[in-house]
Parts: sequence; structure tokens; C-alpha cells
Amino acid sequence: MNHRRILVNGRPMRAPAILGAVIGLALVVAACSAATPTPIYIQLTPTPVPPTPIIIYVTPAPTVAPTETPAVATTTPARSAAATAAASASAAPSAAASPSAGASGVAGGCSGKASNQPFWVSTANSVPFTVYCGVVSSPWYFGSASSTYGKTGTVTATYQDLSGAQIVIQEGAFCTSGSSACSPHDTVVGPAKFGDLNGTLDTLGPGLGYAIYVNAGTATGYTATGNNISQATFVSIVAALLKVPKS
Repeated sequence: MNHRRILVNGRPMRAPAILGAVIGLALVVAACSAATPTPIYIQLTPTPVPPTPIIIYVTPAPTVAPTETPAVATTTPARSAAATAAASASAAPSAAASPSAGASGVAGGCSGKASNQPFWVSTANSVPFTVYCGVVSSPWYFGSASSTYGKTGTVTATYQDLSGAQIVIQEGAFCTSGSSACSPHDTVVGPAKFGDLNGTLDTLGPGLGYAIYVNAGTATGYTATGNNISQATFVSIVAALLKVPKS
């Protein structure tokens, strides 16, 4: 059997030796291959970044508050089933609200415009009780008035000034549920006048004003209430109420 000879590095080698060298070389290559790590690929999906919001600041235009002007007081008396005529009363706040020296007629002494006189005359002739109107001077003025006619007729009138003081006059059957219910008060001060009528002056409570009651709870009752006003001024104005004669 023929043996092949192989030269390695110029030296002859027998087949068994060559085989051993080849196996050794293979092990070295395998070892080198095993020492090289296999790369691992990880696919990363980036987290979406929300867009940055854009904020626009809008400064509103300044609002100008309207200037308040005293309103012209206008009233039309309410009508009852027995009413056969209507009258109206109106007045604008002015220094000339008090009756003029030349006022004439049965209601000529009532504060307000001359055109208001028919209201007071018609009301006085259409209700069973005596009607009273206010007589005030500057800075006070006649504000408004209303009335209903018939056996259960009523009259309501207001007088005020620009500082916020006010007096409300109520006459007739505006409250008929009894004396205690129709004369609410905190304390009784003493006697006081409602025109030429004798009444009682009461306080309504701290900061709530005053009241004068006559025949409270009846169909011919009279009440005057005042707020934002001194006791002396209230008593004086109510005592000066003028009786409107029937004609």
C-alpha cells in the first residue's frame, strides 16, 4: 500500500500526523467560533411624544359700567271691579317736587306735578275712607302712587330723596288679617301722627326703619313705613300728610 507524504513547513509528515494536525486545527477553529457571541437584535419602537400645546392668552376689553340716572317715577292706579275711571300720577326727581305757592284745587297741596291732581281727586271720590297725600320739600320728592277703587279700595304712595331714604304710605284695605299681623314691629316707641289721625310709632328692628300705624288690620287702616331715614324726619313728614277732601 502506498503512503502519501505531505510537506508541512518544509518537513515531510506522515498521514497519521497530518490527520491529527487537521483535527487540532478544526478544534481551534471551533473554539474560536464558540468564543464569538451571536448578536441579538432588539427592535425598539419609540414612544410617541405628544405635541407641545400652544396657549394663546386673550385679554378681554375692559367693560365700562353704565352711569345710573334716576328714573322718572310713573304709576297707573290698579282698577277694581267697581272702578269706573282711571287716573295716573307721575313725577321726576327734582328740587321743585314740593307744591308751588300758587297751587289750586282740592289736591293742590299734594307734592308732585299739577298733572297728578286728578289722580288724588279721583281716588278720594272712589274709596270709602279718607285719602291722604304727602307734602314734602327738597331734597325730598314724590315718587309714585297707585290706587284701587270700591269698598275694598287701597292707596299706595312713595316719597324719597336721592340719598336712598324712602317713605311708603298705605291706606285702606291693603291688610285686613288682624291688628298684630298688619302691624309688624320690634318695639313700640309711642304716639305719633298720621296727618290729623292719631297713631303709634314703632321701630321695625335694627337698621330696618320705622312705622306708624292707625287702625291696623281693618279696611280703613293707615300705615307709613320709612327706611334709611332718621326718626325725627320720618315723624315730621308723616305728620304733615294732607287730607284730600271728597268732592
